[in-house]
Amino acid sequence: MKGYAGSLLYVDLTSGRIQVKPLDLEFARKNIGGLGFGTRIFLDLIKDAPPFDALSAHNPFVLMTGPLTGCGMDATARWSVCSKSPLTGFWGDANVGGHFGARLKMAGYDGIVITGAAEDPVYLFINDQQVELKDASPYWGKDVYTVTDALTKGLRAQSPKPGQVLTIGPAGENQVRFANLINKKGHAAGRTGLGAVWGSKKIKAIYVAGSGKVDIAHPEKLKALRSELKEIYAESIYISSIKSAGTPAHLDVGIITGDIPFKNWQMSDWEKVDDLGPASIEAKIHAGDRTCYACTVACKKNAEVKAGPFKTQKGPGPEYETVAAFGTMCLNADIESVAKANEICNRYGMDTISCGSTIAFAIDCFENGLLTTQETDGLELRWGNAAAIVTLAEKIGKKEGFGALLAEGSAKAAQRIGKGASRFLTTVKGLEAPMHDPRNAHGFGLAYGVSPRGACHEASLVYEIEGGAMYVPELPELADDLPEGSESRAKLNVACQDYGMFFSHCAIFCNLGAAPLNATQAVAMLNHVTGFDYTLEEVMEIGRRVWYLKRGLTNLFGARAKDDRLPPRIMTPMTEGPTEGSVPDMELMLTEFYKLRGLNEEGIPQEAVLRELGLETLADLFYRKQGS
Repeated sequence: MKGYAGSLLYVDLTSGRIQVKPLDLEFARKNIGGLGFGTRIFLDLIKDAPPFDALSAHNPFVLMTGPLTGCGMDATARWSVCSKSPLTGFWGDANVGGHFGARLKMAGYDGIVITGAAEDPVYLFINDQQVELKDASPYWGKDVYTVTDALTKGLRAQSPKPGQVLTIGPAGENQVRFANLINKKGHAAGRTGLGAVWGSKKIKAIYVAGSGKVDIAHPEKLKALRSELKEIYAESIYISSIKSAGTPAHLDVGIITGDIPFKNWQMSDWEKVDDLGPASIEAKIHAGDRTCYACTVACKKNAEVKAGPFKTQKGPGPEYETVAAFGTMCLNADIESVAKANEICNRYGMDTISCGSTIAFAIDCFENGLLTTQETDGLELRWGNAAAIVTLAEKIGKKEGFGALLAEGSAKAAQRIGKGASRFLTTVKGLEAPMHDPRNAHGFGLAYGVSPRGACHEASLVYEIEGGAMYVPELPELADDLPEGSESRAKLNVACQDYGMFFSHCAIFCNLGAAPLNATQAVAMLNHVTGFDYTLEEVMEIGRRVWYLKRGLTNLFGARAKDDRLPPRIMTPMTEGPTEGSVPDMELMLTEFYKLRGLNEEGIPQEAVLRELGLETLADLFYRKQGS
């Protein structure tokens, strides 16, 4: 099989049984890879199961690469994980780059399916055809950096090639509900808390070493496409920007349009924002560049704080989302403290968006008198209190004191705090919103609302298309100029979801590094690698089916139309700044979107729509068994 390793690993932690199953070629052709595989496999595993908690042994965990993972092209290092989310209780997935996915395919596996739970801590050792569960007791309780170094060095002699480590930290072990999984200390499968799923299953890490390679169907055609894209990349201002400054480059752009949230989404501008921007990062914490497997864009940056209260070792630096979550959201202008908070999240294994947003929510509660130092372990949770922000991040990772409450995520914390704390939330379906303000671009608002996993700027390509980072002239819905406001955003969202499911969730392209590609180039790359003959129409149909699978799974877990709304804090218009008076017209957009997608009044796909897409299992689960 070209583009694929040809096998899937099934690991039952309860029994310790490990199976290698061949990847069916027809299945691969029909579903492409990534979440195309993951959603299908997950649904098959849970379709006959009774209701289960995300932190129970009944919750499967599925890790899948795409056919482009490890193919040696720019922006193709990514892979996906999925499970039921401990943070939201709905569908959960995360997308990640780094080096792990490529190495897994070189070992001979397109993905790993993990079920059950171990009695004692284990890690999965993969060295080509040698696959074993090993004792992880010596590593339990250790942070991500320590475990990564220990396994990489300790197991090097047992494999012909250097290995890659995917691991959880203490936050995952402690079942912090936004714990994540991390490869190479800074490549995070960040959102929806799937690190806590590993913690509940007592799996600490996966070590993979592979000596094979990814076979390409048409290497000469791929080489020619590489040459074509080299020129395009060289002329791209967007690529030049992230290559130079990484994702924090967006601070210089986002401030102009009102895209950056400040003070827990209460402001759209701030006089101290430059203290967090690329120039400040370069002067104070920058410590070199990093990259994902075979990618020349190198948008990842290292950071180091050499002295002072926020001293860090040289390691992965904060991305834009992290700078905003611990910086602008908390009115914290100290970039060194942001670097320290980022290191804490990486070491403990926590999603920086949810962690920073939850701390901003707690500051809002404190400033408004809902919390006092008696509840916060003596911490003065004031806007801009860098020391308190950093301390609280670590207390969350340890699930210690007041941190244990915030480790539940802001939505659950608001329920516990009471006193109207929910008015300070910025969550959709229980997931904290990313650092992009839909009052700036209304399509974001609809994208956040209808995203199966909750508020997310990468659940489709709306952020890239409406924000101007990508241009797809082959699709009229994505090429036409849009009117101002909320008009036509439902049509835009549908196209961005269908194309986005193919592009960044199945193939799997990086939404950053692959931004210069048009649809013709993206489909051509997939065909050159796999030898298949996909058309744009076909990959759009596959993407559409994957979107309905994700939507159906989150509906199975209880999400309904009421969960497709934005919180009041995000729907409150600004009184000044670039977005003054602007809020998304959610009623207009949702009405149009439900009609276009064929969703019923509860937000569930209609039976005819599911059956037309060949999603018979979902149709039966909703309509035949429930009789609705």
